[in-house]
Amino acid sequence: MTDHSGPLGLYIHIPFCSRLCHYCDFVKTARYNQDLQSAYLRALEARARTWLEFWPELFPEEKRLESVFFGGGTPSLLDREYEPLVMSFKSRLSPSSEVSLEANPEHITEDRLKIWASLGINRLSLGVQSFQNEGLKRLTREHTPEQAAEAVSLARNTFSNVNIDLIYGWPGQTEAQWEADLEQAIALGAEHLSLYTLTYEGRTPMARRVQRGVLEPSSDASLESFYRLACAQLSAAGYLHEEVSNWAKPAARSRHNAIYWNGGSYIGLGSGAHSYLEHWGRWGLRWQQHPSWKRFAETPEVSVQSIYELLSHPDYHQETDRDAQAWILEGVSSALRTQRGLNLDAICAKTGYILNPRPAVRQAMDLGLLRVDAQGQLTLSEAEWYRETYWSLEVSLSLKKA
Repeated sequence: MTDHSGPLGLYIHIPFCSRLCHYCDFVKTARYNQDLQSAYLRALEARARTWLEFWPELFPEEKRLESVFFGGGTPSLLDREYEPLVMSFKSRLSPSSEVSLEANPEHITEDRLKIWASLGINRLSLGVQSFQNEGLKRLTREHTPEQAAEAVSLARNTFSNVNIDLIYGWPGQTEAQWEADLEQAIALGAEHLSLYTLTYEGRTPMARRVQRGVLEPSSDASLESFYRLACAQLSAAGYLHEEVSNWAKPAARSRHNAIYWNGGSYIGLGSGAHSYLEHWGRWGLRWQQHPSWKRFAETPEVSVQSIYELLSHPDYHQETDRDAQAWILEGVSSALRTQRGLNLDAICAKTGYILNPRPAVRQAMDLGLLRVDAQGQLTLSEAEWYRETYWSLEVSLSLKKA
């Protein structure tokens, strides 16, 4: 049994899409049929039940899931089809669980919203990406600005917690267009906003166009300008900046995302899904399921006696090469992106490492960009969250054995 007192999350990956957006590098497919889709959902249900069998080995009997997140892919392609899967883990939900589902605006109808709500889903994350015709075209989205606005309004009639995803830095985007997107999201009353920089990942069509010189990414200076504009505009509108890419109204912080940011435990189900058990072993236990959705759908879950037997199955890849430095870098990278920051006393208790500032870190502390309070909490100023990658490395290298 793990010594686990923090919140526990469940991530469920749905890989199906009606079409593939040219910037997306997640595990997904637009080539499937009804039989394969059904087989995939049955495989998810079987794996969920297997994990419930391990519950006494992993957690105290009273431990409950505090958050569930249906991600993708495009989870909003389905509705009642989720019922058997939800029933497989429903007994482990806490009474106040946050249950989120990612959705595309073009899939939103009143009937579908009611079905999701009846299944226990209580938070919707809408992949709007832009309210500009030009932006939607650049990002190869299927909906229109009007559909996006209507979807948010309909969703908020059913759910009290609605997130809007927006992307900035698409080719040709102006500050005026970005400001208009933010104004629209605020006017629609979204409880939460996730604002992401357009990145060119892997072998996506957009990444290949950049490699060929056909497409030029936005400059770092313009991206930082967009970021600072969002900080100012959303702060004025009363949103809390909880993480570099996430803003929330005071009562609508993302509980599922917070588990990732704070190094908590979560179980991932589905092709390519990651999992982490915080207190299993010295540096936690981390694994990933095989990224092939067809393999996932067609391979039945095996009957096993322990979690270690399960993770030796070919469907799983367990990380075994983590050490103190890897654990520190990961923890620092997550924490410095957030309002909460990093607890140096907890790092010391876990690893014996203390902060011995390098010159860049010392200078940042002198300038007030990095601060340590009386409780040993190290925080990075909001203006510098955009350069979190640089500061995470500097702070990690400044943590030395006492």
